[in-house]
Amino acid sequence: MRVPMSKPRTSRRAPRLPIHLEGSLSGRAPRPVTVVDVSLTGCLVQCGSLLDPGAILDLKLALDQGPLAAKVRVAESYVDGAAAPAESQRFLAGLEFLSLPAREATRLRRFLDEERRRRRSADAPSH
Repeated sequence: MRVPMSKPRTSRRAPRLPIHLEGSLSGRAPRPVTVVDVSLTGCLVQCGSLLDPGAILDLKLALDQGPLAAKVRVAESYVDGAAAPAESQRFLAGLEFLSLPAREATRLRRFLDEERRRRRSADAPSH
């Protein structure tokens, strides 16, 4: 079955933050994922299997102040071309947040702001 390709986005609704967070996706069966970038509207995860575009799943992310839970839709899924040849095949999936409760959205916004601030101060030259 071929999935129609959508037009590439020229701009994102929210800026992405490259990150490394452990998490899990649950549908029929839970599976571990690694979040490789995140924004207020979605994230990119690395996982061990190809996900079905359009599938609705439950995502849990391990944030500093406890897990963050969100309902997500698989926007796209493909083979991770950056995985080392010796590794088992890995996949990437773009996930769109569908249902992020206000409390969780606030926690995610705070996490993103603090992480950006931390990175700017770590990159700032010392005098």
